[in-house]
Amino acid sequence: MIKLIGLGLWNEKSMSLEALEEAKDCDVLYVEFYTSRLTGLKNISELENQIGKEIKVLNREQFEGKTKNFLQEAREKNIGILVAGDALTATTHIDLLIEAKKGGIEFRVVHGSSIYTAAAGLSGLQIYKFGRATSIPFFKAESPYDILAENKKAGLHTLIFLDIQNENLMSANEAMKKLIEIEKKKKKKVFTENTEIVIVARAGSENPLVKFGKVKELLKEDFGGPMHVLIVPGKLHFKEREALELNKF
Repeated sequence: MIKLIGLGLWNEKSMSLEALEEAKDCDVLYVEFYTSRLTGLKNISELENQIGKEIKVLNREQFEGKTKNFLQEAREKNIGILVAGDALTATTHIDLLIEAKKGGIEFRVVHGSSIYTAAAGLSGLQIYKFGRATSIPFFKAESPYDILAENKKAGLHTLIFLDIQNENLMSANEAMKKLIEIEKKKKKKVFTENTEIVIVARAGSENPLVKFGKVKELLKEDFGGPMHVLIVPGKLHFKEREALELNKF
């Protein structure tokens, strides 16, 4: 059997009791942190001590290259794959389940808390008013700007994830600068220095940070350690505006 187990958002204490029990029941445990991270986790031994088992850490190439091995191993053992956040947010994990179904291999999904709901809740924005989410990579890409434009046109909020490259986690300031650069080129007034946005940092921790304000104001600030996400609000209900104003810079 393959078990996909969501770990939640912050550290080894973020996983649910169900997730902990399912992990303890596995014969072999793997974890990948390239789609997301537990930035409150000091080292992998903290997670190993919590579960009471050794955990093999895989990078992107190792994880994506082991799909066939996972499936073969799962025919004889209970294989646990630990992921930060929810178990099925990343398409990589969905692809693995598809292959398991096609191969007639049993699977179990243990969901975890997700940045999708946490960021929306912390900001005070209504989750059903969010449009398509996007992510800003370290390399040059205009698609995040285009997705933001589509959502704004429809009056929808946009959740923006920030890139991870090994130990380099993009900051909110870097992300804002990248969107401003695209704005200067496209000039559609989708993301200007006067655009009001929300920055959420360290969701799931004891002291998450939520700041609302204009880009030109937020660019001057340091939002502390990772992980950060941006939210660009669409059309606001008066209660949403009230919630945002409580976190105004």
